[in-house]
Amino acid sequence: MTTSIYRSALALLLAGLASVGALAETRQVEDAQGNQLTVPAEPKRIVTLSELDLDTALALGITPVGTTDGRGQASPPRYLEGKVPAQTRSVGLLNDPNLEALLELQPDLILTGPQKPEQLAILNEIAPTAVSYALGEYWMDATLRVANILNREAEGQQLLERYKARAAEGRDKLSEHQGETISIARWNPKGPAYMLKDSFASTVAHDLGLVRPGHQQEPGTTHSMSLSLESLAMLDADWLVVGTLATTGDAVNAMRQAEQTPMFLQMESVKANQYSAVDGSVWTSTGGPLAALQVIEDIETMVLDSEANATAVAATP
Repeated sequence: MTTSIYRSALALLLAGLASVGALAETRQVEDAQGNQLTVPAEPKRIVTLSELDLDTALALGITPVGTTDGRGQASPPRYLEGKVPAQTRSVGLLNDPNLEALLELQPDLILTGPQKPEQLAILNEIAPTAVSYALGEYWMDATLRVANILNREAEGQQLLERYKARAAEGRDKLSEHQGETISIARWNPKGPAYMLKDSFASTVAHDLGLVRPGHQQEPGTTHSMSLSLESLAMLDADWLVVGTLATTGDAVNAMRQAEQTPMFLQMESVKANQYSAVDGSVWTSTGGPLAALQVIEDIETMVLDSEANATAVAATP
């Protein structure tokens, strides 16, 4: 959309909504950048522009009218399949939402992750826009901020209490594995990269009593540089999970080919059957409470299935 067309459409939209907006009750909130915003006290038409925003809104029982596609995907994150209603419209790519689609949805509140100042200014002309988290921020803190912006503080606290109870249950189930190491990797077309120590899924694994291996202790929430097949030892640990963002494509093909190589098959985690392919949109993105619960499920399944297989092998005459 050109600037002139965008401005004209925006002017018409704002003129049509002016009388409605004047009647709506509002409240003041502070976003992740310290901006003081006036937002609807009970927003009705919410658009979410990050995975964490969508995840948290759904966990709170809120249906956004629009959302961006998942990272590296052509639809919402696939772990939320069945949870995103059909009426929730895609507004395009995660870091490049379609402004025309946003205008058509007539949102009264936009939630977003970190944005460039010029993009944020445009979004704020469409509707009050709150930055829900800062780069590197702990997902629980961001979840509570989203809940506060949506005027659901009590419900947000309840979400985290349920998560903590579920994590405690998981620790009990994995009591014999406390302190074991877990490697978390994303496979890209150019090769694998391990997630850094403070990344989303790493914090959930820590809550279950698992730790990252000594060679994966760099602070940060993103991932390492891509590794060559000759460097796959950097992925090894007691347990190994590897995810791709999409279910098909170059990254998946590269991972499938690598799984057949001697370098991959020689990793101790693979030889011990303590390796699992996982959903990268859960494990290697910016997750919320629903993603955190999925990570717990995935870890339990991997560890307990491995235990069952080992018991079955030991019992075989």
